[in-house]
Amino acid sequence: MMVAELAAAGAGAGDRTVHSYRLSTVVPGSVTGEAVDYELADADLLHKLHYLRAVHVFRAPAPGDAAALAVRELKEPMFPWLDMYFPVSGRLRRRDGEAAPGRPYVRCNDCGVRIVEAAVDATVEEWLEQEAERGGLCKALAYDKVIGPELFFSPLLYVQITSFKCGGMALGFTWAHLIGDIPSAAACFSTWAQLLSGKKAPAPTLRDPHTKPPSAAPAGVTAPPSVKATAAPVGDDWRVPTACEMVPFSFHVTEQQLKRLLLGSHHHQVSTFELVAALVWRAVAAIRGPEEEEETRTVTVVKTTDPAAAPSGGRRLGLTNEHRIGHVVAPAGLPPAAADVAELAALLAGASLDGAGAVAAAALAGADDADAVVYGVNLTLVDAEGLDVYGGLELGARRPAHVEYAVDGAGDGGAVVVHRDAGGRGRTVAAAVRRGEAGRLRAALRDALLVA
Repeated sequence: MMVAELAAAGAGAGDRTVHSYRLSTVVPGSVTGEAVDYELADADLLHKLHYLRAVHVFRAPAPGDAAALAVRELKEPMFPWLDMYFPVSGRLRRRDGEAAPGRPYVRCNDCGVRIVEAAVDATVEEWLEQEAERGGLCKALAYDKVIGPELFFSPLLYVQITSFKCGGMALGFTWAHLIGDIPSAAACFSTWAQLLSGKKAPAPTLRDPHTKPPSAAPAGVTAPPSVKATAAPVGDDWRVPTACEMVPFSFHVTEQQLKRLLLGSHHHQVSTFELVAALVWRAVAAIRGPEEEEETRTVTVVKTTDPAAAPSGGRRLGLTNEHRIGHVVAPAGLPPAAADVAELAALLAGASLDGAGAVAAAALAGADDADAVVYGVNLTLVDAEGLDVYGGLELGARRPAHVEYAVDGAGDGGAVVVHRDAGGRGRTVAAAVRRGEAGRLRAALRDALLVA
C-alpha cells in the first residue's frame, strides 16, 4: 500500500462540500506474474471514453450494533479481491510493432486500485433529505477522474470512502467502462462485500489474458445511429468531447407513481423501465424545443441484462461488455415532446438491439484506435432494472440507505440509468444532462407524476 497523500481540492455536493481527500493504493495480495497482458475486446474499446459510477450510502450503526468499520478494515479484503479480479489493478499500454499498432491493452502489473478517503460536514439524514429535494449529489461521493493523459499511471478503478459527521459512510466506485459493463461492475463490488463479511465469494470467470477476443461482426457492417466517432482522436486523454457542460441529475419515482403510469398504458405491453424512460424522453424533448426536434426523435437504448444469459439477478461474474445496444426513431407524425408516454414506451419496447460486440465491430470498422461515443450520441436510456443494487453490496447486516448507478463521460445527448429503489418497487433515475436542464427536467417529471 502506498503512503497516503493529501489531495488539494474539494468537490461540491449542493451546499455540502466533500473535503479532506487522502489518496492511497491497494494492490493484489499475490503477484499476478511477469508481463501478463489482458487483451481488450472491440466491445471494451467501444466504451473506452465512458465511466460507471456506483454510490452506496450507509447510515451510522444503531446503538447496540457493531461499530462502523474503519478504513483499514475495508481495505483488508481488497487484497484477495484483487487477486480474483487482477486485471482491474493493471494499467493501460498501447501495442507497438506492426500487429495492431496503438491498440490499448491492460498490462496486469499489480499497480492496484486507488483508494480515496474523504469527509463531508453533514449527517446522512441531512444528505438524503437534500438528495431527495435537489438530486445529483451522488457525483461528489465518487472520485471524478478519467483515464489519461498518462495511460501508464491511470488506475482503472477508484474507491472513495466518505465519512459523514454522524458516523455514516458512503462507498463510491468510479469504474472504467472498458473493463466491464454495469452487471460486471456490480458483481465485482458484490464480491468485495462478501469477502468483507467473511463469506466465501464465487470466483469470477475471466477471459484468458493472453487471448485476443475476436470481433463479433463481419467487416463492412454500417455503424448504427447509436454510435458516433469523435471529430478527432482524443489521444491519451480519454474523455468525451462535448459542446455543453454535463451535470448530474437524479429523481425518484415511487411505487404509487409507477402504478399510475402502468394503469395509463394498459393497452401496451411495456415494462416499467420503458414507461419511466419514455417519461424522461418526452420531458427532455420538450425542454430542448423545436430547434432540436429532429435530434430528439432518436434515442439510444441500452439493456444491461439478458435474462437468458444472466439468470442470477443480472450479475455477471466476469469482466465483459455484453450489454445490448439499439436505437429508436419516433415517426414524423409523433413528435416526442407532444407524444403520449405510453406510445413512446411502446416504441422503446420494440427497439431492435444488438450485442455490444457486434455494434463495436461495425463502429470501429477495423481501426484499432478509433474513438467512439455510445452514451450521449443521442439521449441514451439505460435499463438496469434487473440488478439488485441494494442487496448486492451490504456491510455485514447493514443494507445501504441509498444507491445510485450512473454513467459518467456522456456526450451532449445525455445518459439516463433506471434501476430499482431501496424497496425494489419504485425506480431511481440517475442521469447526466446539460447544464440548465436539471431544474427544468425535475419540474417536468414532478408535474407529469403529480408530485406536490
